Amino acid sequence: MTQQDEQKLDDVFRAVMNLQAGTNVSDLRQLNTPGWDSLAHVSLVAAVESEFGISIDIEDSLDLTSYQAVKLYLEERVV
Repeated sequence: MTQQDEQKLDDVFRAVMNLQAGTNVSDLRQLNTPGWDSLAHVSLVAAVESEFGISIDIEDSLDLTSYQAVKLYLEERVV
């Protein structure tokens, strides 16, 4: 994943999770992030799809429960 793609992913997480610019998102997990509920998860998946021009299968989206999981998904399938 390029630095530019990682920055885009960081920005997506900050926007969807309503975090301040510069917030470290690399350790975010659904279980430890207030507000990362089912609606936020759907919004996150939709934002990642839009930003990276991809379509994520529903089955795959269920496993994307952390920043690192989303990053790995993108590295393996997209970037």
